[in-house]
Amino acid sequence: MNTPLLFDIKDLSTEADSMKRLIKMFSQLGETLVSHDVEKTLKRSAGITYKNVDLTFADSQTVTLAIKNTGDIWQVKVNNKLTPLRNQDAHKPEAVIQEIVQKIKAGRTAYQKALANKVKADDVVKAARTSGLTNTQKMRVASLEQQVSAIDALIVERSAYKAQLEAELA
Repeated sequence: MNTPLLFDIKDLSTEADSMKRLIKMFSQLGETLVSHDVEKTLKRSAGITYKNVDLTFADSQTVTLAIKNTGDIWQVKVNNKLTPLRNQDAHKPEAVIQEIVQKIKAGRTAYQKALANKVKADDVVKAARTSGLTNTQKMRVASLEQQVSAIDALIVERSAYKAQLEAELA
């Protein structure tokens, strides 16, 4: 029995029928694709020739599909993290897409939280840079050494003043 392939790697582009079918499958499962891109060059790893398909969803999550010459999905990266799939064959492409959507939905809160923390950290760094603050260890050590030398100078000055007062009393 000849099974239909999900992708035809020779004609794989952003306007290919297989990409339109992929977008439709994601939208039927409730995920909105914002952008999609297909790399033009073939890559080779572990004896397998493949093309990457990059998908970006409305909540900023990304999925990268590595499509083999046979049309199968070889690797899936959800938010740049390699994700294993159970239904990784060309017989049930709907099951593959459904599994990817489940992984996206399951990781949505954690991804949004990490993204918010990253934005907060970036804002703090940007504010520090615009205000001219630097937080390097060398700068902190230099500042502390300057404070120590100022205190030492004050001690010498007060000791001389004390000696002067003792001389007046004697």
